[in-house]
Amino acid sequence: MRAGRLTAYCANFVLFGASVVLIGAAVPEIIRDFNWSYLETGAVLSGGAVGFFLSTFFSGFLVQDIGAKKTLVGGLILQGLGLLFIGQDTGVWPNLLAILLIGLGEGGNEVATNFCLLQLEKSGRSQLMNSVHATFTAGAILGPLGVGFLLEHNLPWQNAFQVLGLLSLGMAYLFQRLSFADLQITSGPVSIYQSLKLLQRDGLLLTLTLIIFLYVGAEIGISNWIAEYFIQTRGATPAQGAYMVSVFWLGLLAGRLLVAYGYRGRRQAPLLAATSILATGGLVAALLADSYWFSGLCFLISGIGFAAVYPVTVVMAGQYFAKDQGLAIGTIATGGGIGAFLFPFAMSALAANTGIGQAFWFYVAISLAMTLMAGLALRKDPRTDAES
Repeated sequence: MRAGRLTAYCANFVLFGASVVLIGAAVPEIIRDFNWSYLETGAVLSGGAVGFFLSTFFSGFLVQDIGAKKTLVGGLILQGLGLLFIGQDTGVWPNLLAILLIGLGEGGNEVATNFCLLQLEKSGRSQLMNSVHATFTAGAILGPLGVGFLLEHNLPWQNAFQVLGLLSLGMAYLFQRLSFADLQITSGPVSIYQSLKLLQRDGLLLTLTLIIFLYVGAEIGISNWIAEYFIQTRGATPAQGAYMVSVFWLGLLAGRLLVAYGYRGRRQAPLLAATSILATGGLVAALLADSYWFSGLCFLISGIGFAAVYPVTVVMAGQYFAKDQGLAIGTIATGGGIGAFLFPFAMSALAANTGIGQAFWFYVAISLAMTLMAGLALRKDPRTDAES
């Protein structure tokens, strides 16, 4: 039963990864087809983040109240409906509503799946979490490739969203048929007050939440704007820009597979710090690169660095807050939702005023701050080498 459900988690995260990244691959076409400004585009992207933020916040409570299965199935239904409606109208508001639904669904999907994976993960390890999150990156690679294929063949980019929406609804039906009876709820229903109190009481959880806040702002921001960046600064075609989204996520896939099968340590904090440094260094090199191809290679290396940050942080939260896993996971995921909401506004304003090339240095600043927080988490890590 667990093996079958694990396979379903992997398939689900392929769809999840594609749904998160697809909008970034389509951004250049959306701007030109719908005649949107950078600010309007940033507002729509932030709409998805609002839904994700609200959903992750309340899903941390829901998995311990109504259960992971209902949270997951409900999230997939909302995700599927939003994907079906995106791009069907040229107006900002209809698309804002559609992407809000997608964000609401993705938040429930992520929190519920991570909660279930922690029930299966070996104590102190992150192999299973990295393996399933690697399938997320596989979807994030395939989604932009699909958009690029449609553009090269003069087909509507909206088709990619519609196919993904139908598959998401099919995945909801599959999970509804599966049994989740073996999952254990680590504590009873919780409240917003408990979440805030836990953040206030434990500095490590606050640090982990800030890491995900910065990580999501940088990773999803790069993914959403890298296609436009290559078109404006490197002379790429729209199809080539979409393919560069896949290149970045190819780095994340490689990084998660390397960690899943190459790292056998039980201490996650040193791994978190090291990969954060690699992510920041690769991003700096990508922006300084002279050639199109070397810049793409450096973005790939940066993706390798970003790869382990989210799954390792989730494992650390589940590891050190074993009695409040749903609450801890929901809290740090909410930090990511806030980052995904705030940073697109800042990025779109910078791009409109300074140009997309200069604005990308904003992501370097975010990534550097994330690296500093990872160093702080290493200092706060309660595990010692002897304990490991």
